[in-house]
Amino acid sequence: MAHHTGTHIIFASCRAILGPHIWQNGAKKTTEMAHLDITHYQSLSKEEEMAIENQANRIIVDCNPIQKSLMDKAEAERQFGFRLYQGGVVPGNELRVVNIEGVDTEACCGTHCDSTGEVGWIKLVKTQRISDGIVRLYYVAHEKAITKMNDEQGILNDLCEMWSIDKGSLVQTGQRFFGEYKKNNALIDKQDKQILSLQIKYVLNTPKEQEFFFTHTDADAPTMYFSFLPMYAHSLKESGKGVIFIGGNYVIGLLGTKDNKALVTKIEEACKGMSKKPVKMILKDKVAFDAKIKGKKKVETKEISMFNVTGSDFKFETLAEIMKEFKVAELD
Repeated sequence: MAHHTGTHIIFASCRAILGPHIWQNGAKKTTEMAHLDITHYQSLSKEEEMAIENQANRIIVDCNPIQKSLMDKAEAERQFGFRLYQGGVVPGNELRVVNIEGVDTEACCGTHCDSTGEVGWIKLVKTQRISDGIVRLYYVAHEKAITKMNDEQGILNDLCEMWSIDKGSLVQTGQRFFGEYKKNNALIDKQDKQILSLQIKYVLNTPKEQEFFFTHTDADAPTMYFSFLPMYAHSLKESGKGVIFIGGNYVIGLLGTKDNKALVTKIEEACKGMSKKPVKMILKDKVAFDAKIKGKKKVETKEISMFNVTGSDFKFETLAEIMKEFKVAELD
């Protein structure tokens, strides 16, 4: 009942804050949560969400009486206009009209409170643009609103205890932590690129008898290798060398020769045997590297093998055995 009445209150609040172009496009009410779809031309800002929630709770605090009555359809339309039909046109010559005086009047057959005060409180959970011109607002009311606010307060209390600060310092501390996180990430990225550069130099400087090398990597994703391995493609091709990186959920390699189907196929088959997720393979015989320097064109290297196998639960030991079978040496 609180969620149903809350729909009328949220709708009226949206019209008050966003403008008279707001119409209801749909709604769903359950005991756990409710949502209302409205016509609006853009996503809601955080400021608009807060204003709508505040307006809704002002209506609740005002304890406006809610009148439910049966009316002649023609008389109801004359008195209240076609805004009655937010939930769609009602058939028949008689309407059940729910009127929150000075707030909202609609033709509605649902169960409602007798006063807006009985809704208790409304808490907007989130809003999202679900299609062109339609915005959905998720909200909770009454006891569910209290539970939601307690949960949010619990998160704030946990952060204050974890960081040994008061609530007034939360934003400043969070910004400082995030700034340090970004700075550390940038430093780690720089170090990872330096390590990759040293690994490639080692591969290039080894005797010609040993062509390919492999090593373990702790990187969560192959993003860096996708971005920077192509930089070394030409040198690896010139020397006939190659390097393979084995992670927990991917294997990525750049080999300076193109005839490596047997090795790549064996790696893919082994990954399929280990992975709990579908295994995907990408294999290219040419790569391009863009240094992003003005006036410099992309450098393309052909007749090489760059591959990436993704999945999950890859075992380094199993893949290392395959490497040794194909005389791929492990990097020290």
